[in-house]
Amino acid sequence: MLAQTLRLSALCAAAIAIAPAPARAQPPAACRTIRLGHGGWLDNQVQNAVFGAVVAPFGYQVRIEPARLKTIYHRLADGRLDVYLQDWRPDNWMSSVTAIRDSDVARKRIAVAGTDLSGARHTLAVPAYLYRAGLKDFADIHKFAGQLDHTIYGIEPDNVGDRQLLSMIRHNTDGLGGFHLVQAGAGGMLRALAAKIRHHEPILFLGWQPDAMNVEYRIRYLGGGAAAFGHDQGAARSLILTRAGYAAQCPAIGGLLHRFRLPVRAESRMMYDIQVKREAVGPVAAAWIAAHPAWLKRMRAPLASPARG
Repeated sequence: MLAQTLRLSALCAAAIAIAPAPARAQPPAACRTIRLGHGGWLDNQVQNAVFGAVVAPFGYQVRIEPARLKTIYHRLADGRLDVYLQDWRPDNWMSSVTAIRDSDVARKRIAVAGTDLSGARHTLAVPAYLYRAGLKDFADIHKFAGQLDHTIYGIEPDNVGDRQLLSMIRHNTDGLGGFHLVQAGAGGMLRALAAKIRHHEPILFLGWQPDAMNVEYRIRYLGGGAAAFGHDQGAARSLILTRAGYAAQCPAIGGLLHRFRLPVRAESRMMYDIQVKREAVGPVAAAWIAAHPAWLKRMRAPLASPARG
């Protein structure tokens, strides 16, 4: 895909019901355009839109550069990309792609600027009514095998979570040996979830947050499964990565990145408004910012500094 330039000062800043910022000097030329990586996920799109709306009134322009994750890491390391807001870090994931990232961070070719999302999750989940019925932990799954028709709804063959589940099935971990994993894509899983909940039927599926499903449905994440999905119900976080030296070159943006954080519930809500209510990303991001002036003031503090860059 071609790089897309988001000019958010007109759309988002106008939509954000705040007093306009006083006139101020333009940022240094080297910092004026912020090249943001976009891995194709909606939550990353939400993060980019919110970030763009925060910086737009200060003379910054955000340029979104869509790419595969591996390419994003390479571009950061080579200095062809400035920032990536969604370096997803589940508790126990490792792959050949994340190994590239870790190597470049260790060699100081990529810098970690902050944590923009905590409280995320990626593990097995059930509807709240099934949780209340007693399916609360991986160790409980085998007791509900018949009701679940020995079926777990995953995502797709390349998904890391699916690979973990297949390993658990293969090794009969937590009694999953007789289960079948459905891999029909995220859309297929969500359609199955909607149908099962509509009829108040049992379903066991690979869930995650932030996502619209956490707003649209009452779901609960299972305890246990630490060997496969990590501790604390599949806890995950998202880090902010930059090219080496970016925060020193552009200290105002570096200061913003150090504090830039969205609540996981807020991201899920915005994703719901976009996916389910079919609202546009820019206005959704602008509306959330307008409703949280204290958050906006805190984010913009480094940008308002006379010594900004």
